[in-house]
Amino acid sequence: MSNNIVYPYIPNTVPEIKKEMMDAVNAGSEREIFEVIPDHLLYNDFEFPEPILDEYSLKRHTEELLDKNANLGTHLCFLGAGCAPHFIPATVDEVLKRGELVTAYTSDLGDQGRGQMQFEYQSLMAELLDMDVITFPQYDGGSSLGHAIRMTRRLTGRKKVLVASTINPFALNVAQNYLSQIDGNYCDIEMIAYDRQTGLLDLKDLEAKLSDEVAGVVIETPTFLGTIEVNARKIGEMAKAAGAEFVVYADPISLGVLEAPGAYGATIACGDIHSLGIHMAAGAGVGGYVMVKDEYKYAKELKDMMYAASPTGVDGEIGFSFEASFDRTSYEIREKAAEFTGTSAGLWTAAAGVYLATMGPAGMKEVGESIITRCAYAAKKLSAVKGVEIALSGPAFKELVVDFSGTGKSVQEINDRLLEKNIIGGYDLSKIYEDQKERMLLCVTEIHLKKDIDKLVSAIEEIVA
Repeated sequence: MSNNIVYPYIPNTVPEIKKEMMDAVNAGSEREIFEVIPDHLLYNDFEFPEPILDEYSLKRHTEELLDKNANLGTHLCFLGAGCAPHFIPATVDEVLKRGELVTAYTSDLGDQGRGQMQFEYQSLMAELLDMDVITFPQYDGGSSLGHAIRMTRRLTGRKKVLVASTINPFALNVAQNYLSQIDGNYCDIEMIAYDRQTGLLDLKDLEAKLSDEVAGVVIETPTFLGTIEVNARKIGEMAKAAGAEFVVYADPISLGVLEAPGAYGATIACGDIHSLGIHMAAGAGVGGYVMVKDEYKYAKELKDMMYAASPTGVDGEIGFSFEASFDRTSYEIREKAAEFTGTSAGLWTAAAGVYLATMGPAGMKEVGESIITRCAYAAKKLSAVKGVEIALSGPAFKELVVDFSGTGKSVQEINDRLLEKNIIGGYDLSKIYEDQKERMLLCVTEIHLKKDIDKLVSAIEEIVA
């Protein structure tokens, strides 16, 4: 890249100012600032083309690049693995287009509209999860999981946390990174085994690992593998009997048909709100939630701001403020805080709130039933294909583990052939699990019509024949 070119769409920091900033933090190079990032994740070999200086030409260039991608508009998509395609009601997009929400990063005392929207989101989530207290959203489900784990340690004074092996591994990776950066390299997490036939947590393994050193027991339901953890209440009882907190990582779109975490004893609920009216966006379109019951010992451990509603000096008027229990946040007590808060996913609370208000209890029940029914139909049709088996016998929601080992075809080969037919297949589980060779995690949601599932099954039959 020529040194005398000023790219109009890339920040250009004046060298003198950059040096002044580097000197202020005693950094000898830019690499030192990002030393926590492993070398294999860094990419330095940028070869920039000549700059495109007018907006229209740049727009055309960008569209041509994006058109190379397979997406929900061009392909049937059965890929989930933690972030799945869902239907977005038109109401949600219409509200989010409003100008006052363009900068919904956060709010202040004078912004009563956004304050009310955040308060209504909190109220709807509290009803959905049968919990009471929720704060501003985290970056994503993984960071919310990390926050929940740290809460268990502070609440109990213990260090070890037991985590179900069926939890979303990508969310757990984020949580472990969060914990290691705050607590140093010490991160005492032990995994709980699961039954390879049903996909349910191994209660005997949990019992063997519980002790007075365990701060919390963490499960996901529905699990990453799609199974519904029917023993969740029992798991919570076992955790509490050992003096540990019970953390449930839950997909909120499932709670129109599945029991809410608060109803079966969760002391902390967390997860991602991406399924509630938020478009998938190449890694964006996610936001984490953490919720607790209405007990001060739990509420005071939440690190983020929360909105409250209270009467004003005018009869019948309600005001909204984010300063509820402000004294427990890092904004107030700074270096004395147990955890620190940064940028949030405030815009997505508007989407989730509008989605929940639009759907209502009946709509949430309907979408949940639709997902379960379509999953069951897909499982029945796929299991009829020669050499194909549904690997787990437990009840499933949104994800199915499909075993192709009897077909003589690899998951990679099947996915490549499906892509040729404009179908995005499921996630190859062998990439993250050594014991899941030739198994695919196939996602089925409310957007998949009967004819879509039939098309997928027909294509697989042809591929494995």
